[in-house]
Amino acid sequence: MKTKLMYLGTAIAVIAVMVVFGKIDAENGTKRYMQHKEQLPETERPEEEFSTHLPIVSIDTNGEEILWLSQGGYLYDSSNHVVSDELFTGDESLLDISCTTSVVSGEGEWHGLQDEVDFTSTATIRVRGNSSRLFDKKSYLLKFVEKDGEEKNVSVIGMDKASEWVLHGPFLDRTLLRNYLCYNVAGQVMDYAPDVRYCELFLNGEYQGLYLMVEAISRDEGRIEMTKPERGSNVTSWIVRLDRAGKGDTPLNNFTTYTLQTGVSEVDLRYPGADTLTPERLAYVENDLSEIERAIYSTDRSDPAKGYQAYIDKEALAQYFVLNEFFGNVDAGRFSTYYYKDVRGKVIPVVWDFNNGCDNYIDYVYDVEGFNMMESPWFGELLKDEAFVKEVIAQYRSMREGVLSDENLCTMIDDTVLYLGDAVDRNYEKYGYVFDLSETDGINYLQPVERNAESYEESIQQLKDWLTARGAWMDANIDSLQQYSHESKNVTEVIE
Repeated sequence: MKTKLMYLGTAIAVIAVMVVFGKIDAENGTKRYMQHKEQLPETERPEEEFSTHLPIVSIDTNGEEILWLSQGGYLYDSSNHVVSDELFTGDESLLDISCTTSVVSGEGEWHGLQDEVDFTSTATIRVRGNSSRLFDKKSYLLKFVEKDGEEKNVSVIGMDKASEWVLHGPFLDRTLLRNYLCYNVAGQVMDYAPDVRYCELFLNGEYQGLYLMVEAISRDEGRIEMTKPERGSNVTSWIVRLDRAGKGDTPLNNFTTYTLQTGVSEVDLRYPGADTLTPERLAYVENDLSEIERAIYSTDRSDPAKGYQAYIDKEALAQYFVLNEFFGNVDAGRFSTYYYKDVRGKVIPVVWDFNNGCDNYIDYVYDVEGFNMMESPWFGELLKDEAFVKEVIAQYRSMREGVLSDENLCTMIDDTVLYLGDAVDRNYEKYGYVFDLSETDGINYLQPVERNAESYEESIQQLKDWLTARGAWMDANIDSLQQYSHESKNVTEVIE
């Protein structure tokens, strides 16, 4: 009896600690550590040149310029100047340059540039993003390596060990919140969403502003956990990405590609990587993915044995649909779209990149009304299935009572702004010119210009207003998705 009580007491204590630190969502038990719930320093700020309660990431490229490649194939420097009139024809990975990276972190503490570091490591760095690489504030892909160039798994700011990380520099998102907010909301619902931590970045000794250290989507413990391919076997787990054609290193000749269902997008293989990929494994992934896609696009899609449910996690796809529709992620399903499949499991999607969400797409207004993903590969077909539509509606209703409620979202925004504190001020000491709309360009500002906020406070209110209005519209119209699965909408297929 004493032993049972001891175990019970230990279990209660563990759960209590995890709840206090934000590691268990009270609604569904999903583990998720959210940085904005950390304890702030209780002491006064030290009187030194730079101090922050956020982690500090310092990167030294030893004087080497970080060049980036435009969509037209020209090389640019960090000041967005062309460095050569000749087109760059090599693989973009050739632009990786060596650097030394160090991190200082610790909850509830002030940090300075001279503080003891968590670690220092060799790494490679390059500019990442599509249109965002044009911004004055760059985002980077960071890979930790040994001195001999072999990948090195490192735990960064309390996140699980891995070699590849994204340093996202929120810029067009004047709130600095979208990716942090959306990844953490998704992480309370889905099996996996990239973990994320705020930090302040120094590059070659120069302050770069407020950044997000984000887990890259990869097969790793604590990230996407999948079975490794066995030696000598062609059967493998896989991760694929749907993105702009020509962007990937290993494009696939899968069903939706050769039937032209992907439009301007293309599917490329992200795992297995070059170290374990063979022609036979590549063929296996193409065939496996194509079989799944044929089931999605078949008139038998709703059949329990022949249809998509034999291959795809319906609940996870419905959650993905709801989250991306609610946050107005215009790229979802077409670009920056990831799917993974363990050899023993079903296909599951992973959310990625909400920087353009919540009416933050640079070229046009994303109204709070309407759905976006009906024309996306896969989802236009899935919505023809009544069971999928019902799952979407059920997932939406459930999330709207919890993580997607107006109260939860607005509270999370306010609490995160409070947590960031004067790190926001430091960021806009460097980039505050974006709030002056008297002189704008077509790169660093939303178009038309009147969409841009003229203060940080205004940008926060814009985000809250959009989310509240979007929720109200979806509350009133989520049931309208049932029209897409009605036989009158698909009469051509029925006749066939």
